Amino acid sequence: MKNIIIGSSAAGISAAEALRRADPTCEIVMISDEPNPLYSRPLISYYLAGELPEERIYYRPPDFYERNRIEARLGRRAVRVEPRANRVILDNGEELEYDNLLLATGAVPVFPEIEGLEKRGVFGFRTLKDAKEMLRLLPEVKEAVVLGGGLVGLKAAVGLRARGVEVTVAVGSPHLLSQMIDARASEIYGELLEAHGIKVATGMEPAKILGDSQVTGVLMRSGEELPCQLVVVGKGVRANLEPVEGTEVRYDYGIIIDEHCRTNIPNIYAAGDVAQSYDVVRGEHWTNALWPCAVEQGRVAGLNMAAKEAVYRGSIGMNSVQLFDLPVISAGLAGLRERDFDEELIVQPAPRVYKRLVLRGDRVVGFILVGEIENAGLIRSLVAKGVSVAGLKDQLLRESFGFSEVLPLIEGRSERFPEREYQELIETMRLVS
Repeated sequence: MKNIIIGSSAAGISAAEALRRADPTCEIVMISDEPNPLYSRPLISYYLAGELPEERIYYRPPDFYERNRIEARLGRRAVRVEPRANRVILDNGEELEYDNLLLATGAVPVFPEIEGLEKRGVFGFRTLKDAKEMLRLLPEVKEAVVLGGGLVGLKAAVGLRARGVEVTVAVGSPHLLSQMIDARASEIYGELLEAHGIKVATGMEPAKILGDSQVTGVLMRSGEELPCQLVVVGKGVRANLEPVEGTEVRYDYGIIIDEHCRTNIPNIYAAGDVAQSYDVVRGEHWTNALWPCAVEQGRVAGLNMAAKEAVYRGSIGMNSVQLFDLPVISAGLAGLRERDFDEELIVQPAPRVYKRLVLRGDRVVGFILVGEIENAGLIRSLVAKGVSVAGLKDQLLRESFGFSEVLPLIEGRSERFPEREYQELIETMRLVS
């Protein structure tokens, strides 16, 4: 069997490893438009900041492909998939046939439709190449403008500030991280960035990148000009659907997959940031572009490609970041743009500690934890399992809240906790009671 995997980041690597373990003799071809994609994408901001050397951001060794008997087509882009012919077309015109295909093409930065994006000094912040090119330009850079206040933009801003650059974050909305956190948490991070020398300008939309061939500034729609020699576009990402556009493969915001990570075409699978899978909180298909989701989807896809049936049970939107030593984790329906809940519980015991839970009925459907994040895993389990917390509401945000308070709930709804670790815990509770 010939298996082609388009993409060699978290989902693609996980799929290849699962596939090779399950079928030691099959043929695996991996295609990536990057010359060396074996690095952890979440770590490039630490590389930009000088906190990690390049060698420490790689999570697989250089001989990964050879060791796993994978034919790697690196520096090549898959431009089209032809499902009826079981064929992939590369950017050099080469045609590759497959028995099974995995689409792990990831996501690409969203750039605003403004003049000047082609100028030297304008970057997305998605790849190691982006970070390296920024570093090469740094000797010429005194000021930088980051367009967008999402995770990508803020990580780039912090990295550049660590290198001594004067940074302005220009945000179109009134709030930072509006897809991840609420207004109060956004205020905390706005104040934190300002305290570390990063200017935050809200309600600012770009109109034009200024300069001849080299960036000299950004003209905003308000008429204000922000001088700079480097621009980072951090206005989010979209699924990289290029190879399947106009084909029979079904897609919406991402490529729609079932519980086996299979598309509507039986021998085509999808995983990672390009995939639109079941969201257990929303009760519908959604794109949750998260590294852990990509790894698990890739594993499931790889096993199914090897005819070893595996099931992906869905995901929860969840994000975490630590800026200037202040961590935040959010999950589910807790962001500023999410209003589909019945009740919210909020505590703020200190200026940089903030906790918020949102509930639908007696179920926790989202949370934000700033500063004190120790219970994030426990609360996430409550969200994922969808169990009633009616008897726990007054305890959930207490500093003393812990696993012992949840044990009776787990025992009472053991069918919601089929995982081995939970079943062993339930059995232990029964033995000691």
